[in-house]
Amino acid sequence: NDIAGHWAEDNIKLLVADGAITGYEDGSFKPDSDITRAEFATVLVRALKLEPQSGKIFADTSNHWAKDFIATAAWSGIIQGYDDATFGPDDLITREQMAVMIYRAAQFGISTDEIAFEDAASISSWAEEAVALMAEEGIITGYPDNTFKPQANATRAEAVTVIVRALK
Repeated sequence: NDIAGHWAEDNIKLLVADGAITGYEDGSFKPDSDITRAEFATVLVRALKLEPQSGKIFADTSNHWAKDFIATAAWSGIIQGYDDATFGPDDLITREQMAVMIYRAAQFGISTDEIAFEDAASISSWAEEAVALMAEEGIITGYPDNTFKPQANATRAEAVTVIVRALK
């Protein structure tokens, strides 16, 4: 009940219809709310229609509602933890973390372009290749001021949009 006219309305409807993401009990979707690492991994696993796998169970995901989705994403090579024991499932996902997960899921090649965003220097070294290629492929975009805001939290609308673009 809160996506009419939103810039991501069509992408939200696609992934909701596909069963990859749901709204809330009150009928809202909250497109501009932040999304957690566990939520993003879950939506990505569902959108890719990955079969459940016995992947890595991090110490902080062993009793988490998304444990099986996170394990499947880890088994598939889509996600890694902060370290061997910590995934941070309830941490808000950053835009550069989202780019890396999409990059790994989509299994694209190597970027030949330099990152053209004004704030390219603030992109973490471990995310540079993913951000460059996802931008080059048009899967993830920057903002009107030509910034990427790599450490900014991704919204539900942004997450849905990059997943839909990656699936095309």
